[in-house]
Amino acid sequence: MLIPLLVSLGCQPQSNNQPQPSDPPQSSDQPQPTNQPQSSNEPESGNKTFDAEVVFGPGPFNLPETRIGLSALSSYRATLILSFDGTQAGQPNQWSKTYVMLATQDPAARQLTIEKSGDISDRAPVFMAEVEGTSYERRGENACLANAIEEGNSLAERMEPALFLTGVIGAEAAGNETVKGVAANHYTFDERALGQGNLIKATGELWVASEGGHIVKYGLTTTGDADYFGEDTEGALTWDYQLTDENKPVTIKLPQDCPPGMVTAPPMPDATHIQNAPGALIFDTASSLTDAAAFYQEQMPTLGWKLDGEPSINEATALINFTQEDKTLSVIITTEAGVTTVRIVAGTVQP
Repeated sequence: MLIPLLVSLGCQPQSNNQPQPSDPPQSSDQPQPTNQPQSSNEPESGNKTFDAEVVFGPGPFNLPETRIGLSALSSYRATLILSFDGTQAGQPNQWSKTYVMLATQDPAARQLTIEKSGDISDRAPVFMAEVEGTSYERRGENACLANAIEEGNSLAERMEPALFLTGVIGAEAAGNETVKGVAANHYTFDERALGQGNLIKATGELWVASEGGHIVKYGLTTTGDADYFGEDTEGALTWDYQLTDENKPVTIKLPQDCPPGMVTAPPMPDATHIQNAPGALIFDTASSLTDAAAFYQEQMPTLGWKLDGEPSINEATALINFTQEDKTLSVIITTEAGVTTVRIVAGTVQP
């Protein structure tokens, strides 16, 4: 397949699915490939354009978006092993990183673990998770940290293993097979399907679900030199990806030392000055202390919370405790100078 392109040299963003392997060894846990080699004579300002022809694969199958179909699955386990075998500055260089993501749609939650070995400066394991609007992260033996999930910065958007597979244009059909119980179409490809036939040698194959169109298995090995990897590095970079446990229950479990997550209790309709952070929800309300206490005694049971003991309510303060499985919520209400302040604190049941 021969496609004419208008190529522009300048500060152009790279597509996540372009074949841009990471500089080995990687300094980041995110398997971000590097940009293609830049000329030392880059123009200082402005862009230069020229016509170029890029030869893609000869086959009929195109898959530029490697995450296609995942959002239609109720749950899954995605495993990506990214490994390098070669040399750097004339010395042997080998490393491997294994990414395992568990995902479930209802309730929406994700977990990612990263295990590393070989010639990598930081081999500490990494745990990440998203549960009930809270992002958790633990690196090595460090403490587990919790933060609110930032818009546009979720695990699905930045660390989905399929995101780091290279899209293909012109893969060749290789029959139909069943992979881990899933009917799939098999395709093979080489460096031409990656659009980098003059830069690397590559061999790859992928299996795409007959129903749903998502990738169930993917393998790619690219071989290149310093023009591709940079830093006097040459060798082979390999992607080994599998999707399993499709639409089957997956268990996401936080380390015991992780702090409480975001408070799931609703603020009152007239809440102002809202502060919402992992473990605590604080706001002011024009409602009276009595009305605020009645609101939470009525609302929390409808959300699956059980009253824990008798509420303590007087003219100045109110304390109402709730439990739900191994979680606790304490609603603390105070009033001063005509302003009612509600503090809802999350915790866990102590063994």
